[in-house]
Amino acid sequence: MKAISFVAKHPRTAALRALNYTPEIEKIRAARKGRSVPLRDLLLRMGPAYGTVFTRKDCAPERGIELLSQSDMFASEPRGRIIRRDSMGNPDAHEIARFDVLVAGAGTLGENELYGRSIIADRRLAGKYVGPDAMSLVFEEPGSDISLFAYAFLASPTGVRAIRSTSYGTKILRFRDDLFGTLPIPLVSNEATSRVASLVRATIKDRELYDGKLRSARAVVDQLQDIQAAKEMVTDRRISAVIWDGPLDTISAWNFASTRGAFSHLSSAWKFRLRDAIEDGGAFNGPRFSRIECDRPYGIDFMSQRDVFLMRPVPRRIARPAIPDRQLLVPSNAILAGSHGQLSEGSLFGKVELASHLGDKCGVTQDILRLLPREGHRAVAYTFLSTAVGQALLKSTAVGTSIPSVRLDLLLKLPYPTLSSTDARLVDSLTSDAELARMRATASETEAIRIIEEEVLPEWLV
Repeated sequence: MKAISFVAKHPRTAALRALNYTPEIEKIRAARKGRSVPLRDLLLRMGPAYGTVFTRKDCAPERGIELLSQSDMFASEPRGRIIRRDSMGNPDAHEIARFDVLVAGAGTLGENELYGRSIIADRRLAGKYVGPDAMSLVFEEPGSDISLFAYAFLASPTGVRAIRSTSYGTKILRFRDDLFGTLPIPLVSNEATSRVASLVRATIKDRELYDGKLRSARAVVDQLQDIQAAKEMVTDRRISAVIWDGPLDTISAWNFASTRGAFSHLSSAWKFRLRDAIEDGGAFNGPRFSRIECDRPYGIDFMSQRDVFLMRPVPRRIARPAIPDRQLLVPSNAILAGSHGQLSEGSLFGKVELASHLGDKCGVTQDILRLLPREGHRAVAYTFLSTAVGQALLKSTAVGTSIPSVRLDLLLKLPYPTLSSTDARLVDSLTSDAELARMRATASETEAIRIIEEEVLPEWLV
């Protein structure tokens, strides 16, 4: 990132830090009256739960609500921490509604940090709750053209810089409400506003379709009788013990007892193992290597473990390391799994994702486990591993103390389901539809932001 300097023609006594000024926003502010509108004039509420403090009281899923962290808000499949609703003094202020804009509100100014980035809430997020680090923007007219246009502006690179310019603090930055509310939203022709708004609506629709298709695919696997029995075991939160009469591949009780008998039950009920669905040598992590930052057009995009599971990744740009493509890049048909981290609820360890949303030349961290499925098994393998039972089985392969990792021999011995040809075709079709919907959503949002950056803003920035 290049250092820049500019003159603020109208500095404000309320904002004396250079951080609180950006050249693009100052030019929009300086435009003649009526060409922009302060963000707060479009809002019904701004950050009603931002900065609140409360004690989280964990509880069983059927008795609580889902509290999302900053990373959870941006996840392709948001899954938060289950807490009691009365943990919060004013729960309604934390609840997410469709068309709310959620902004990551605590962090640093790193180029690929989430801080200052926005996402618009669709049905994947609606009904869940945000914590004190999320700035939620509730519009007077949710879903209207101007509110969707405002979201696209805030989500653009210029918008991110504008949002970050409202920061205060040193180590962990947060937003100043007074500065945030005065951010100018440019007003453009009805035609341009409508184009951008239509693209954002398409983004929301396709993300909801993506989520619905994946849920339908999982339902096909979840309805298996053996899966239902195993699910009762892995979701039982009571302390339990198991008797193990098989080989002791490890001396860690976790690998045998964490699934509360589900592993033994499914191993007896199913004759196939995960290795039967994976190519020979098709389960591996990449090597460690030095990551040297660089700028476009040089180098490649590089995704961390966090980025792989985000709906809109924020990759780093690094110099291309001298390692083989197979160990750095991933083919679009691969299944990716978080293989280093903690075992707590909401952690990335064991989560799975399809690689089709990554770029062809995008590098992936060694913390991500690559699974290359045999022909005809990709959709079923992914869907099974993403169910509650599959997730519990994946986590049961963890070894280590401080930062557990997946042990490959245990992974390949996991039981693997046999579906009827009809069910397998249905899972494949639903998964394919979900992937296409996600890629359409990404393309629509990218185009909306391109219009903002390349067609709208140049009017002010010449």
